Amino acid sequence: MAAEATMNRLEFKCTFKEFFEGTRNATRLMRLMPVLGSVYIALVLFVSLAHYFSGDEESNPGSPSSFLIACLISWLIGVLWVSYPLLQAWLIWRGGRSAQDVIHCWADEEGFSMQTANSDATIKWPGLIEFRETRNLFLIYPSKRMYCLIPKRAFADESQVKEFRELLRRKIDQRQ
Repeated sequence: MAAEATMNRLEFKCTFKEFFEGTRNATRLMRLMPVLGSVYIALVLFVSLAHYFSGDEESNPGSPSSFLIACLISWLIGVLWVSYPLLQAWLIWRGGRSAQDVIHCWADEEGFSMQTANSDATIKWPGLIEFRETRNLFLIYPSKRMYCLIPKRAFADESQVKEFRELLRRKIDQRQ
């Protein structure tokens, strides 16, 4: 193994902000939920206002208070939809200490390794299906719904980030 092909051993603890960014960017659905929720809120508001101001008593048999309650419930559903990624990240973050443990990780020509106080995993490159990069993170996927999160701040400098990105591209992208 060449020394330049081995990523330095990194040690870090994720912050909630990084964990949330990873959760939000983990799947296409999580990236779309706030957009879809915002569209839902806008549609509910538009339909509610159009219905309320139509003035047609036959199409508006309910009382104003029942109409307002229906609007409020619809709006709350939309707000929950928009905030679902944040809520999910917060529940996982608060639910277990493993998301807040110190993490050690490294990569070489053989694979990617990650170690915490309670786990030790090495995944060979053929076992990784994809990686994603955000402004602050690398997300490495051994399956569609599971990922390893590595903050870029854990690297010593930008050249290490670039070297790691190239290693991931060489080892993961070449198979797709």
